[in-house]
Amino acid sequence: MNKQRETLEMSKLYKTLFFLAIVVGPIYWLMFTDDGKRRTDMMVLWLAGGATIDLNFRVLESAFSERDWKEVYNDLDWTCVANSSSLGEKHCTTEIASYNGIPSNYLMVYFTGDRTSAIKLGYRDQYHSDIGNDLVQQLGQPLNLEDTRQEILFWNAGDGRLFLKRILQRSEDPVLLWVSAALQSASPSGDSDG
Repeated sequence: MNKQRETLEMSKLYKTLFFLAIVVGPIYWLMFTDDGKRRTDMMVLWLAGGATIDLNFRVLESAFSERDWKEVYNDLDWTCVANSSSLGEKHCTTEIASYNGIPSNYLMVYFTGDRTSAIKLGYRDQYHSDIGNDLVQQLGQPLNLEDTRQEILFWNAGDGRLFLKRILQRSEDPVLLWVSAALQSASPSGDSDG
């Protein structure tokens, strides 16, 4: 009986290594892997009171009104301002913690009349490739992927077009932009501000 017990017992070194792996493994994953960092950022943002949104650009329509946005995302604190720009006559902004599971900063929806004319999603620059991967998963490859001379990738999304920088420079704001087809035809130069 004693001999059987000795074979089942772990040596002190094995116990120490085992417990060290249990403690250090998750900390290493959270601090040094991309997935761990993303999940840590999302948790910290959530704890700080940030909201998460899920947004499917495939079904986005310019017919959505301000009231529609506020009904669908009724848990968000929207701030709306009548401030005419090339993207719309009015915009509503809300702070968010994440978009589709990707740490983000804000969502700004522009309106012309009672219709959505543009959407700006501000995200954290270190998640630029995650945003691109999410769009590829939702919408497929960008329409201009093969033309490497173009700095901005674009997809048809709902009744508009979605724009994302191919490569984000450190000095540039990380922004994803959706523009309705009606706004694109009204502004052929593609000029945008706001």
